[in-house]
Amino acid sequence: MEDSQRKLNDAISTMAGSLHKNYLRRIYGEAFNCSYRCTEDPSLDPLKFNECVERCSSKISQAEQGMSQEMQNLQNRLMRCIQSCEDKAKDSGHKDETLMRSVFEPCVVNCANEIQSALPKIEKRIIEQLKRF
Repeated sequence: MEDSQRKLNDAISTMAGSLHKNYLRRIYGEAFNCSYRCTEDPSLDPLKFNECVERCSSKISQAEQGMSQEMQNLQNRLMRCIQSCEDKAKDSGHKDETLMRSVFEPCVVNCANEIQSALPKIEKRIIEQLKRF
């Protein structure tokens, strides 16, 4: 069970790192360059300058929020699956904790495997969102 959890965590970390490296960094770079251009415009009063910088950084916030929402959905999906496993173990009719665990643990491994197999689709969905920025 721990092995499947570790593999899932590693896969999620790898996906998040790839998304950051290949998409978020570009968005950050564009926002920083945009903000720098705000500093070069001597005609901007302090209020307009702040609006300019905020406008530049809004894409970062939107991109991070979209990615965060997808990751939260992933976490929720996993938690719902694990909760279902707990219910199956309780409903198995076994009173012995070892027997209940024999129902619960393979179910949780299946949850981790299902989520891991869905990661490419989730990553594709996040990439499509990030490409819009």
